Amino acid sequence: MNPRHQPDREQTRHDEPRSVPGIGGPGSSEASPDGQSALKLHAGISVIGALLCAFVTVVFLWLGSLTPAIVFAVIGLASLGWLGWTLRRRRRGREESRG
Repeated sequence: MNPRHQPDREQTRHDEPRSVPGIGGPGSSEASPDGQSALKLHAGISVIGALLCAFVTVVFLWLGSLTPAIVFAVIGLASLGWLGWTLRRRRRGREESRG
């Protein structure tokens, strides 16, 4: 069998509807209105988490506690990473629902 005629593994995974963490059922894809709502909620929670972590990091630095400041800074960076992932999935879902 010629490998050129086999679909690329990445291409087939991209074509499948992707479910959104936190919701289930038939409307759980990132292109559905429920999926878009859930992704918007995830983005809002990520922003609040990142802002709170930044505030707590500054407070710990002001108090001179370096270890908790580093822990909260890492958690804040993880929140920003989750925000980026959520916004990318939300944009991809909007493009999928239009096209």
